[in-house]
Amino acid sequence: MDRTIEMAKCTLADIFNIRKEEFDKHISRKKPVIEARRFLIYFLVDELGMKFSKVPQVMTSLTNHASIMHHFYKMMDLMELESDTRIKYVDFKNQILEKGLDKLEKELVKQIKMRKVISWNIKELERMIDEA
Repeated sequence: MDRTIEMAKCTLADIFNIRKEEFDKHISRKKPVIEARRFLIYFLVDELGMKFSKVPQVMTSLTNHASIMHHFYKMMDLMELESDTRIKYVDFKNQILEKGLDKLEKELVKQIKMRKVISWNIKELERMIDEA
């Protein structure tokens, strides 16, 4: 899950044109930073199933679960009322899924290659046993 969170932070930093460190700075009231934090909070709670009380472990800039709840419910309202916000969030979520799938696909290819090597080694050992 840590990898997914870091990937989400980096993706949101690109989308909102902020530095990734801005998620953990305590006092920043810049609109892009607030929006990026809101997207991240919504992603953590809604997509990853994180409890409100656990979010401060991931985002040290937010220490109060009430603030986290405020951002989450505000994002819910924005997604319902503003199509731009909803589209932006869906694009963000798709980017995370694509990046994650890309890594998963690479891992599967690696495992398939490993399986072929192991299979070849087993056949070679069986041949050696038959010759002995």
